Amino acid sequence: MKTPAIPFHQRLQSEAVLGPFSKTSDPNMIEAMGVGGMDFIILDLEHGPNDVTTLGNLIRACECSETTAVVRCLRPDQIGQSLDLGARVVQIPHVNCAADARTAVEAARFAPSGHRGVCRYVRAAGHSSTEKQEYFANAADITVIAQVEGTEGLSNLDEILEVPGVDMIFVGVYDLSQSLGMTGKTESPEVLAALQTVAEKCAAKNIPVGTFVESVETARKYRDMGIHYLCYAVDVGILMSACQSLSQGVKA
Repeated sequence: MKTPAIPFHQRLQSEAVLGPFSKTSDPNMIEAMGVGGMDFIILDLEHGPNDVTTLGNLIRACECSETTAVVRCLRPDQIGQSLDLGARVVQIPHVNCAADARTAVEAARFAPSGHRGVCRYVRAAGHSSTEKQEYFANAADITVIAQVEGTEGLSNLDEILEVPGVDMIFVGVYDLSQSLGMTGKTESPEVLAALQTVAEKCAAKNIPVGTFVESVETARKYRDMGIHYLCYAVDVGILMSACQSLSQGVKA
């Protein structure tokens, strides 16, 4: 495995990146998206069909196409498993307070920063071929993304940002819209105001921020707001839309 020159979150200090959530378990689909220019792909263990038994080949597909594998982990035990399989970025949903953030960080990092289980006989360590201290040093250069999705997380954002090892913040606008009592209205003034507040607070701490977008126009608008982690829709939706457009164009 090739270690990136700089951690993912440091890359976002100087550039915006684009990628989809993925609901597929097909490595070929993952690789094709990487070849197509996606900077990252979120391998979704929360709403997708995958688990750790299928995750390894999806991470390999990302590496083959030189795109970053981001694994959204639903449970703390999935964090260490994902990192053992070679992921270097984990995204944790439903972070509502500093305690939630600490739980995620501690599951992702070796001591003294956390209590991730230690095993060198895993893919991330070249199945033990990587020298011990090199492996542990490289393991420190991961990225932990805390996903803030509701009014509770927003009200506790300041304390979440103070947790050492929280490298990025992702705002889940669909769950946020639900929390605000306007489910699905992801570009309502209230959601946009909350997103702007998060972006400003993260900028003050030099912490990259991201969110979910569903149009090129929205992606550009958020990029101009300083939101550099642009999660563009979902792979199956992108495929469906492309097929629909092709079908309508040819059959018109």
